[in-house]
Amino acid sequence: MPDTTIGRRLANLRDRRRMSQRRLAETAGVSVDVIRKLEQGQRQAGRLDTLVRLAKALDVPAAELIGKPRGLIVDAENGEVLELRRALLGIGLKPYTDDPPTTDELRVRVADLWRLYWTGRYGLLARHLPPALADARASLRQTPGPAGHAVLAELLQISAALLAHVAYEDLAHVALLHALAEAERAEYPLLRAAQQATLTWLLSRQGLWDEAEHLAVTAAAEVEPAISRATPDQLAVWGELMRYGVTAVARTGRRSEAEEMLGMVTAAASAMAGRRATLAGVLPFGATIAGMAAVGIAVATDEPRRALDLADRVDGLPSAPLAIQARYLLNVAFAQTMDWRSREAVETLRRVDGLAPELLPHQTIARAIVDELLPRRRQQRLPGLVAIAKRVGAEV
Repeated sequence: MPDTTIGRRLANLRDRRRMSQRRLAETAGVSVDVIRKLEQGQRQAGRLDTLVRLAKALDVPAAELIGKPRGLIVDAENGEVLELRRALLGIGLKPYTDDPPTTDELRVRVADLWRLYWTGRYGLLARHLPPALADARASLRQTPGPAGHAVLAELLQISAALLAHVAYEDLAHVALLHALAEAERAEYPLLRAAQQATLTWLLSRQGLWDEAEHLAVTAAAEVEPAISRATPDQLAVWGELMRYGVTAVARTGRRSEAEEMLGMVTAAASAMAGRRATLAGVLPFGATIAGMAAVGIAVATDEPRRALDLADRVDGLPSAPLAIQARYLLNVAFAQTMDWRSREAVETLRRVDGLAPELLPHQTIARAIVDELLPRRRQQRLPGLVAIAKRVGAEV
């Protein structure tokens, strides 16, 4: 029988590992009753951190347990991930014969590629990254210097972020290791810290919350600014590191500690006072992002009603990049689903699809939401859910 539900995938993965339900529960740190209900189809999904814990205990990516496919799902043409892998690893590349672009020209391309990333245009981004990486390396060979290393570091960082979204986490780690080395050569501490924030996010996606927290707090301490004198770049990078650290702490159930850290993030956000960072790979840190983080904490600590109350207080959502709006709204949809506001959850999913249609199928949380909502159609009419389910690859 095909693995069409989380329960079936969980049972098959557990059998493959020759683990009993009780042993899996002990290893993952979850209730054996949750595993039984998932496998028997009494529950279609669960808290996202529970699914991540189960995947970690089974030694598989969370995407595999939840059923998210690897690779580009929308706007794929021909072997984009393969070409990006070749570009990152330097395998089978043709000799570079053209005159390479200047560093200034490459900076413009980097900014354009970040815009593609923040708007969720993953297919186009995947096609543009390999030639950009080749050009940056050729330019660096011809004109060595910190500026060239900084450009290459950002291109590798964008590559890592994209690869994580298309479920190639190991290759994303490779890209980030290279990116951090290039940032060191560029002698650019804030850029290196921004890449450590990306690495923190990647570790959190894999359920490595202790590691994510340690990296975020350590890296933030290295760049922590005096808030009254900090530049927008310093505040934004520090705030992003702490925001990911807060999420990791919340995922481990330490709500009071997460709330304390969030207070620090909120104070730094207030100090931005409408200013913006110049680093293209850093979020437009401010009160809106801090508010989104508060909602994320409530979702992580299994408080859906509180998450929705906090969501009502988030202002300035249209000012955030489309991809960030979409990911935040998926947290809202998850809270609505757990609070049995099923129709509202479907409407929020449809809103996400309208904002960033390429992004939605690549979000693990979207698949978890859909898997939870689909059985509710037996008791409740949920117009639009079937179309969304097909978009994320769920069987209807």
